[in-house]
Amino acid sequence: MKELSQSARDYLEAVYETGRDRDVVRVSEVAERLGVKMPSVVTAVRRLARRGLVRHERYGHVVLTDAGAAEARRVSERHHAIVRFLVDLLGVDARTAEIDACQMEHAVSARTMRRMVRFLEFAAEGPDGGHRCAVMFQRFVDSGARCGCAR
Repeated sequence: MKELSQSARDYLEAVYETGRDRDVVRVSEVAERLGVKMPSVVTAVRRLARRGLVRHERYGHVVLTDAGAAEARRVSERHHAIVRFLVDLLGVDARTAEIDACQMEHAVSARTMRRMVRFLEFAAEGPDGGHRCAVMFQRFVDSGARCGCAR
């Protein structure tokens, strides 16, 4: 299957995140979540349906197929991992991290993404759950004081 466009991944993720606690999602909910008009959602949903990622009947709900749910889960996990990296380790505020993650999730290679996730796991395995690492980094950002671990 041809790789999904950034836009298609955004729509797929929006359906997944909106419908996290239920089986179906309304087109209007996706439009509201993404800040777009309903006709744009309908067009995107039709494209996703042609690829077998969602099911949608005119004026009906949008339902992820198994393949669509799997792809949407991957996109969502990438997004949340980037947000965690930005917030927990770099100290970026949550709103900025969300905005940046939306852009970064489409630009970061799979290899780099795996390394970010592994670094998050590494930091979290420390006795303080990565807090010391984040504090030392913030101290460096604020004052230039080095922690000594980079030598």
